[in-house]
Amino acid sequence: MDDTSSNSAEQTFSDASSPDLSGVRVALIGAGNMGGPVGRAMLAAGVDPANLHVANSSRASSERAAEELGATAASRQEAIQEADVVVLGVKPYQILDLVAELGHDLPKDAVVLSLAAGITLSRIQDALPAGAAVVRAMPNTPISVGEGAVGLMRGDAVDDERHQLVHDLLSRAGVVVDITEDQVHAFIAAAGSLAGFAFAIIEAMTEEAVRQGLKRDLADSLVQQTMRGAATMLLESGMHPAVAKAGVCSPGGTTAEGYAAFEREGVRAGLAATMAAAAARSRELTDS
Repeated sequence: MDDTSSNSAEQTFSDASSPDLSGVRVALIGAGNMGGPVGRAMLAAGVDPANLHVANSSRASSERAAEELGATAASRQEAIQEADVVVLGVKPYQILDLVAELGHDLPKDAVVLSLAAGITLSRIQDALPAGAAVVRAMPNTPISVGEGAVGLMRGDAVDDERHQLVHDLLSRAGVVVDITEDQVHAFIAAAGSLAGFAFAIIEAMTEEAVRQGLKRDLADSLVQQTMRGAATMLLESGMHPAVAKAGVCSPGGTTAEGYAAFEREGVRAGLAATMAAAAARSRELTDS
Protein backbone atom coordinates (compact mmCIF):
# COMPACT_ATOMS: atom_id res chain seq x y z
CA MET A 1 0.00 0.00 0.00
CA ASP A 2 1.25 3.48 -0.83
CA ASP A 3 2.22 5.15 2.43
CA THR A 4 1.70 8.58 0.92
CA SER A 5 -2.05 7.97 0.65
CA SER A 6 -4.47 9.27 3.26
CA ASN A 7 -5.91 5.75 3.41
CA SER A 8 -2.57 3.99 3.82
CA ALA A 9 -1.81 1.56 6.60
CA GLU A 10 0.21 3.05 9.44
CA GLN A 11 2.57 0.59 11.09
CA THR A 12 3.60 0.72 14.74
CA PHE A 13 5.90 -1.44 16.81
CA SER A 14 6.42 -1.85 20.54
CA ASP A 15 9.59 -0.28 21.87
CA ALA A 16 11.59 0.18 25.03
CA SER A 17 9.51 3.20 26.07
CA SER A 18 6.27 1.25 26.34
CA PRO A 19 3.77 2.95 28.69
CA ASP A 20 2.65 1.62 32.03
CA LEU A 21 -0.55 -0.32 31.37
CA SER A 22 -0.84 -1.96 34.78
CA GLY A 23 -3.79 0.23 35.75
CA VAL A 24 -5.78 -0.29 32.55
CA ARG A 25 -8.95 -2.29 33.18
CA VAL A 26 -9.89 -4.72 30.42
CA ALA A 27 -13.07 -6.78 30.05
CA LEU A 28 -12.51 -9.77 27.78
CA ILE A 29 -15.90 -11.10 26.70
CA GLY A 30 -15.09 -14.39 25.03
CA ALA A 31 -11.60 -15.82 25.53
CA GLY A 32 -11.67 -18.37 22.73
CA ASN A 33 -9.39 -19.01 19.76
CA MET A 34 -8.82 -15.31 19.12
CA GLY A 35 -9.95 -13.63 22.33
CA GLY A 36 -7.57 -15.74 24.39
CA PRO A 37 -4.44 -14.75 22.43
CA VAL A 38 -5.54 -11.10 22.47
CA GLY A 39 -5.87 -11.27 26.25
CA ARG A 40 -2.45 -12.92 26.49
CA ALA A 41 -0.92 -10.16 24.36
CA MET A 42 -2.44 -7.51 26.62
CA LEU A 43 -0.99 -9.18 29.70
CA ALA A 44 2.39 -9.29 27.97
CA ALA A 45 2.05 -5.57 27.23
CA GLY A 46 1.70 -4.87 30.96
CA VAL A 47 -1.96 -5.19 31.96
CA ASP A 48 -2.21 -6.37 35.56
CA PRO A 49 -3.81 -9.86 35.71
CA ALA A 50 -6.17 -8.54 38.39
CA ASN A 51 -7.39 -5.97 35.85
CA LEU A 52 -8.04 -8.40 33.00
CA HIS A 53 -11.54 -9.75 33.65
CA VAL A 54 -12.54 -12.77 31.59
CA ALA A 55 -16.20 -13.54 30.96
CA ASN A 56 -17.15 -16.58 28.89
CA SER A 57 -20.56 -18.15 28.40
CA SER A 58 -20.57 -19.76 31.86
CA ARG A 59 -18.86 -19.21 35.19
CA ALA A 60 -16.97 -22.52 34.88
CA SER A 61 -15.75 -21.62 31.40
CA SER A 62 -14.71 -18.15 32.59
CA GLU A 63 -12.72 -19.65 35.45
CA ARG A 64 -10.96 -22.14 33.17
CA ALA A 65 -10.04 -19.44 30.65
CA ALA A 66 -8.91 -17.05 33.38
CA GLU A 67 -6.71 -19.73 34.92
CA GLU A 68 -5.12 -20.52 31.54
CA LEU A 69 -4.39 -16.83 30.93
CA GLY A 70 -3.43 -16.01 34.49
CA ALA A 71 -6.24 -13.44 34.60
CA THR A 72 -9.42 -12.93 36.67
CA ALA A 73 -12.78 -14.61 36.07
CA ALA A 74 -15.94 -12.50 36.16
CA SER A 75 -19.50 -12.32 34.91
CA ARG A 76 -20.18 -10.07 31.93
CA GLN A 77 -21.66 -7.37 34.11
CA GLU A 78 -18.80 -7.59 36.61
CA ALA A 79 -16.24 -7.48 33.81
CA ILE A 80 -17.48 -4.30 32.17
CA GLN A 81 -17.88 -2.31 35.39
CA GLU A 82 -15.33 0.51 35.26
CA ALA A 83 -13.64 -1.12 32.25
CA ASP A 84 -11.42 1.08 30.09
CA VAL A 85 -11.51 -1.39 27.21
CA VAL A 86 -14.17 -4.01 26.45
CA VAL A 87 -12.93 -6.71 24.07
CA LEU A 88 -15.67 -8.56 22.19
CA GLY A 89 -14.20 -11.97 21.39
CA VAL A 90 -17.41 -13.87 20.63
CA LYS A 91 -18.45 -15.26 17.24
CA PRO A 92 -19.52 -12.72 14.59
CA TYR A 93 -23.14 -13.87 14.65
CA GLN A 94 -23.24 -13.14 18.40
CA ILE A 95 -21.73 -9.67 18.33
CA LEU A 96 -24.77 -7.47 17.75
CA ASP A 97 -26.87 -9.30 20.36
CA LEU A 98 -24.00 -8.98 22.84
CA VAL A 99 -23.61 -5.28 22.12
CA ALA A 100 -27.33 -4.75 22.62
CA GLU A 101 -27.12 -6.63 25.94
CA LEU A 102 -24.15 -4.68 27.28
CA GLY A 103 -24.60 -1.32 25.59
CA HIS A 104 -26.30 0.74 28.28
CA ASP A 105 -24.05 -0.66 31.03
CA LEU A 106 -20.81 0.28 29.33
CA PRO A 107 -18.73 2.92 31.13
CA LYS A 108 -19.01 6.24 29.30
CA ASP A 109 -15.39 6.46 28.17
CA ALA A 110 -14.75 2.77 27.50
CA VAL A 111 -13.41 1.61 24.15
CA VAL A 112 -15.26 -1.30 22.59
CA LEU A 113 -12.79 -3.50 20.70
CA SER A 114 -14.47 -5.98 18.34
CA LEU A 115 -12.58 -9.00 16.99
CA ALA A 116 -15.46 -10.12 14.76
CA ALA A 117 -14.84 -10.50 11.04
CA GLY A 118 -17.51 -9.15 8.72
CA ILE A 119 -19.31 -6.93 11.25
CA THR A 120 -18.67 -3.30 10.28
CA LEU A 121 -18.01 -0.38 12.57
CA SER A 122 -21.28 1.27 11.56
CA ARG A 123 -23.34 -1.79 12.57
CA ILE A 124 -21.67 -1.96 15.98
CA GLN A 125 -21.92 1.80 16.52
CA ASP A 126 -25.61 1.78 15.57
CA ALA A 127 -26.26 -0.90 18.22
CA LEU A 128 -24.57 1.15 20.97
CA PRO A 129 -25.52 4.44 22.61
CA ALA A 130 -24.60 7.49 20.54
CA GLY A 131 -20.97 8.49 20.84
CA ALA A 132 -19.63 5.09 21.87
CA ALA A 133 -15.98 4.56 20.94
CA VAL A 134 -15.58 1.46 18.77
CA VAL A 135 -12.46 -0.08 17.23
CA ARG A 136 -12.40 -3.16 15.04
CA ALA A 137 -9.36 -5.42 15.25
CA MET A 138 -8.47 -8.08 12.71
CA PRO A 139 -5.76 -10.27 14.31
CA ASN A 140 -4.18 -13.40 12.89
CA THR A 141 -3.30 -16.57 14.78
CA PRO A 142 0.48 -15.98 15.13
CA ILE A 143 -0.30 -13.27 17.69
CA SER A 144 -0.45 -16.21 20.11
CA VAL A 145 3.38 -16.30 19.98
CA GLY A 146 3.86 -12.54 19.65
CA GLU A 147 4.68 -12.78 15.94
CA GLY A 148 1.36 -11.90 14.38
CA ALA A 149 -0.29 -8.96 12.70
CA VAL A 150 -3.30 -6.92 13.78
CA GLY A 151 -5.25 -4.55 11.55
CA LEU A 152 -7.09 -1.80 13.43
CA MET A 153 -10.09 0.13 12.13
CA ARG A 154 -10.96 3.25 14.07
CA GLY A 155 -14.54 4.32 14.72
CA ASP A 156 -15.82 7.88 14.48
CA ALA A 157 -15.86 8.56 18.25
CA VAL A 158 -12.37 7.21 19.05
CA ASP A 159 -10.06 10.04 20.09
CA ASP A 160 -6.27 9.94 19.71
CA GLU A 161 -5.69 8.97 23.34
CA ARG A 162 -7.93 5.92 23.22
CA HIS A 163 -6.65 4.98 19.78
CA GLN A 164 -3.10 4.96 21.13
CA LEU A 165 -4.23 2.94 24.13
CA VAL A 166 -5.48 0.16 21.86
CA HIS A 167 -2.18 0.21 19.97
CA ASP A 168 -0.26 -0.01 23.24
CA LEU A 169 -2.37 -2.89 24.53
CA LEU A 170 -1.71 -4.91 21.36
CA SER A 171 1.94 -3.95 20.96
CA ARG A 172 3.17 -7.38 22.05
CA ALA A 173 1.01 -9.20 19.52
CA GLY A 174 3.49 -8.49 16.72
CA VAL A 175 2.86 -5.77 14.14
CA VAL A 176 -0.13 -3.43 14.58
CA VAL A 177 -1.32 -1.45 11.56
CA ASP A 178 -4.09 1.07 11.01
CA ILE A 179 -6.28 0.22 8.03
CA THR A 180 -9.60 1.39 6.65
CA GLU A 181 -12.58 -0.89 6.37
CA ASP A 182 -12.10 -0.85 2.61
CA GLN A 183 -8.62 -2.30 3.15
CA VAL A 184 -9.68 -5.06 5.54
CA HIS A 185 -10.31 -7.55 2.72
CA ALA A 186 -6.78 -7.09 1.40
CA PHE A 187 -5.50 -7.35 4.98
CA ILE A 188 -7.26 -10.69 5.40
CA ALA A 189 -5.55 -11.96 2.23
CA ALA A 190 -2.13 -10.63 3.27
CA ALA A 191 -2.26 -11.47 6.98
CA GLY A 192 -5.53 -12.72 8.43
CA SER A 193 -5.89 -15.88 6.34
CA LEU A 194 -2.30 -15.97 5.15
CA ALA A 195 -1.06 -17.88 8.19
CA GLY A 196 -3.26 -20.81 7.12
CA PHE A 197 -1.81 -20.68 3.61
CA ALA A 198 1.71 -20.55 5.06
CA PHE A 199 0.99 -23.67 7.12
CA ALA A 200 -0.16 -25.46 3.95
CA ILE A 201 2.98 -24.39 2.06
CA ILE A 202 5.22 -25.54 4.91
CA GLU A 203 3.35 -28.83 5.08
CA ALA A 204 3.82 -29.41 1.33
CA MET A 205 7.53 -28.59 1.50
CA THR A 206 7.99 -30.89 4.48
CA GLU A 207 6.25 -33.78 2.74
CA GLU A 208 8.49 -33.35 -0.29
CA ALA A 209 11.60 -33.27 1.93
CA VAL A 210 10.46 -36.56 3.45
CA ARG A 211 9.87 -37.99 -0.02
CA GLN A 212 13.41 -36.97 -0.91
CA GLY A 213 14.73 -39.02 1.99
CA LEU A 214 14.86 -36.86 5.14
CA LYS A 215 13.42 -38.11 8.41
CA ARG A 216 10.23 -36.28 9.31
CA ASP A 217 11.52 -34.54 12.43
CA LEU A 218 14.55 -33.29 10.52
CA ALA A 219 12.38 -32.16 7.60
CA ASP A 220 10.06 -30.31 10.00
CA SER A 221 12.99 -28.52 11.64
CA LEU A 222 14.76 -27.59 8.41
CA VAL A 223 11.71 -26.29 6.55
CA GLN A 224 10.30 -24.32 9.49
CA GLN A 225 13.63 -22.78 10.44
CA THR A 226 14.46 -21.84 6.85
CA MET A 227 11.05 -20.19 6.31
CA ARG A 228 11.46 -18.33 9.58
CA GLY A 229 14.99 -17.29 8.65
CA ALA A 230 13.97 -16.08 5.20
CA ALA A 231 11.21 -13.89 6.67
CA THR A 232 13.55 -12.56 9.36
CA MET A 233 16.17 -11.65 6.74
CA LEU A 234 13.64 -9.54 4.85
CA LEU A 235 12.25 -7.92 7.99
CA GLU A 236 15.64 -6.99 9.41
CA SER A 237 17.34 -5.94 6.16
CA GLY A 238 14.44 -4.23 4.40
CA MET A 239 15.62 -5.99 1.24
CA HIS A 240 13.11 -6.52 -1.57
CA PRO A 241 12.23 -10.22 -1.92
CA ALA A 242 13.23 -10.18 -5.59
CA VAL A 243 16.72 -8.95 -4.67
CA ALA A 244 17.06 -11.58 -1.94
CA LYS A 245 15.90 -14.26 -4.38
CA ALA A 246 18.46 -13.18 -6.97
CA GLY A 247 21.16 -13.46 -4.33
CA VAL A 248 20.62 -17.22 -3.97
CA CYS A 249 19.91 -18.01 -7.63
CA SER A 250 23.39 -18.77 -8.98
CA PRO A 251 23.44 -19.23 -12.78
CA GLY A 252 22.76 -22.85 -13.61
CA GLY A 253 22.50 -23.75 -9.93
CA THR A 254 20.02 -25.72 -7.86
CA THR A 255 17.93 -22.73 -6.76
CA ALA A 256 17.66 -21.38 -10.31
CA GLU A 257 16.51 -24.79 -11.52
CA GLY A 258 13.98 -25.07 -8.71
CA TYR A 259 12.70 -21.55 -9.32
CA ALA A 260 12.17 -22.33 -13.02
CA ALA A 261 9.90 -25.18 -11.92
CA PHE A 262 8.17 -22.83 -9.46
CA GLU A 263 7.16 -20.55 -12.34
CA ARG A 264 6.47 -23.37 -14.79
CA GLU A 265 4.07 -25.06 -12.37
CA GLY A 266 2.17 -21.82 -11.76
CA VAL A 267 2.93 -21.54 -8.05
CA ARG A 268 2.99 -17.73 -8.15
CA ALA A 269 -0.37 -17.57 -9.91
CA GLY A 270 -1.80 -20.16 -7.53
CA LEU A 271 -0.76 -18.15 -4.48
CA ALA A 272 -2.26 -14.98 -5.98
CA ALA A 273 -5.53 -16.81 -6.66
CA THR A 274 -5.57 -18.18 -3.11
CA MET A 275 -5.24 -14.71 -1.59
CA ALA A 276 -7.78 -13.22 -4.01
CA ALA A 277 -10.31 -15.90 -3.05
CA ALA A 278 -9.89 -15.09 0.65
CA ALA A 279 -10.38 -11.38 -0.02
CA ALA A 280 -13.45 -12.05 -2.16
CA ARG A 281 -15.00 -14.21 0.54
CA SER A 282 -14.35 -11.48 3.11
CA ARG A 283 -16.32 -9.04 0.94
CA GLU A 284 -19.17 -11.54 0.64
CA LEU A 285 -19.34 -12.05 4.41
CA THR A 286 -19.35 -8.30 5.04
CA ASP A 287 -22.15 -7.70 2.55
CA SER A 288 -24.34 -10.54 3.85
